[in-house]
Amino acid sequence: MKTCTLCQSSFEVLPDETAFLKKMDFKFGDQVIRLPEPTQCPDCRNQIRTTHRNERNFYHRKSDFSGKQLISIYSPQAPWGDDYKVYSQEEWESDQWDPLSYGRDFDFSRPFFEQFAELSKAVPHRCLITVTNENSPYTTGTGFCKNCHLINSSEYCEDCYYGKLLQRCRDCVDSDYLYDSERSYQCFNCRKCYHCVYVSYSQNCSDCWFSENLTGCKNCFLCTNLSNKQYHFMNQPLPKAEYEKRIREFKGSHQNFEKARAILQRLRTERIHLYATITNSENCTGDFIQNSKNCLDCYDVNDSEDCRYVWVGVENKDIYDCSNIFVKSQLNYQVFGTLETFHVAFTLYAFNSQNVLYSELIYNSRDLFGCVGLKRKQYCIFNKQYTKEAYERLIPKIIEHMMKTGATPGGGQEWGQFFPPRFSAHGYNETVAQEYYPRNREEVEARGWHWKKEDSEAAYQGPTVDIPDKIADVPDDITQRILRRDKLYKIIPQELKFYRSLSLPIPRFSPDERYLQRLRLRNPRRLYARCCMKCGQKVKSTFSPDRPETIYCEKCYLPTIH
Repeated sequence: MKTCTLCQSSFEVLPDETAFLKKMDFKFGDQVIRLPEPTQCPDCRNQIRTTHRNERNFYHRKSDFSGKQLISIYSPQAPWGDDYKVYSQEEWESDQWDPLSYGRDFDFSRPFFEQFAELSKAVPHRCLITVTNENSPYTTGTGFCKNCHLINSSEYCEDCYYGKLLQRCRDCVDSDYLYDSERSYQCFNCRKCYHCVYVSYSQNCSDCWFSENLTGCKNCFLCTNLSNKQYHFMNQPLPKAEYEKRIREFKGSHQNFEKARAILQRLRTERIHLYATITNSENCTGDFIQNSKNCLDCYDVNDSEDCRYVWVGVENKDIYDCSNIFVKSQLNYQVFGTLETFHVAFTLYAFNSQNVLYSELIYNSRDLFGCVGLKRKQYCIFNKQYTKEAYERLIPKIIEHMMKTGATPGGGQEWGQFFPPRFSAHGYNETVAQEYYPRNREEVEARGWHWKKEDSEAAYQGPTVDIPDKIADVPDDITQRILRRDKLYKIIPQELKFYRSLSLPIPRFSPDERYLQRLRLRNPRRLYARCCMKCGQKVKSTFSPDRPETIYCEKCYLPTIH
């Protein structure tokens, strides 16, 4: 057992972790360098990584290249030190600037992380982290998306608004963790669903509303734990005409939707829950895992194998301690935000690259150490070009230096640690860390990390807009108005068209609050030793022992599905 250097809790480095670290050996000439065992517990390692990712906060600022107005995830007032340089997507990808012009020698009299932070601030960043999008200016962490607005961590989507982790979806609004779905609203963790509204934990469903845990169902309303059913209302079969009459009582107005939501919340508490949402998988622990094998302590992972401590991953193999890892990545350790990477460690945002250490924002490159913003490069250190032989001689010397310099004031070597949160480009409350590990300002600043001062909305003096109860009564000019509830927000024209097409009321909260409401549908990503409440079999579940829900093992649970 070890003691976490951050939270002081005890944790264990398991045998499979040690075996994995051997696979991650980096070879420089005739020297083989092994990654050290972690000194922080898995939660603290993930917390540190996620302090570097902003998914939901966008800012207006000017390009440091052309001066034109931009939308960016980087605030014009950085939480520490000087502001970051930011270019537009087109400017950053162009050949009009050279990232190697920022190259510098490594200074062996100073810590690595301080020097890397200075390089990161000097090298221009792209305003958003995207790959090959079209007409989707308010998205980040997205790839191959078209006509999307305020989505993140998503690929191959079209006409989707306000969501996270959407994969191959179309015409979906206010939904998260959605796969291969279309024309859905306020859905959470669904796969292959069509025309569904307020549906969660379901797959292969169509025309279902205010329901949870359905499989292969059609025309179901206020139902839970059903399989291959049609025209069911509150789990009871009805003739088609009677079913359509009953659901008309709830559709069409905000007031009726609130009644349906209240009933659904009661049904969620009363239904029997499977100990974890793990489907078509072998030897996996965690939650929301599908089509995977040997994925342990993982969350929101699909089509993956031999992983541990992965949060959000698709099509991965041999990945440990990583987050937001997509599309055929392999042998990654302590990495955040990748697409098709191989043999990468301690890196933030890397795409189609391999053999990369301690770098940021890397595209189509290999054999890099301590680099920022490089494209199609090889054998570079601190953005300076080297020969293969010089590269392989210098890196072991830098690593030896990192073993003697502290990652934090007064503690721990730098080698083997992720970039410290005090050097993040974002305040803690801007990042995914605040979503996974909520903290107040005092707690964050006590650790020497940074907090982003929230922009004041007090200057807005516009009128209060009355939102009609029924969508049929909503005027076209609502898209020109500023609405306010928990925050100021707007309805975009495409969004209004979607609401009208499905007879949905105008939302009464901002996109941020709607997202937080959906997040409450899932348990925190933490495993507890539990027993099936019917047969007593031991299971690992995200349902804490003090929760009121009834949880069963898979054997006892399957007969409860009607």
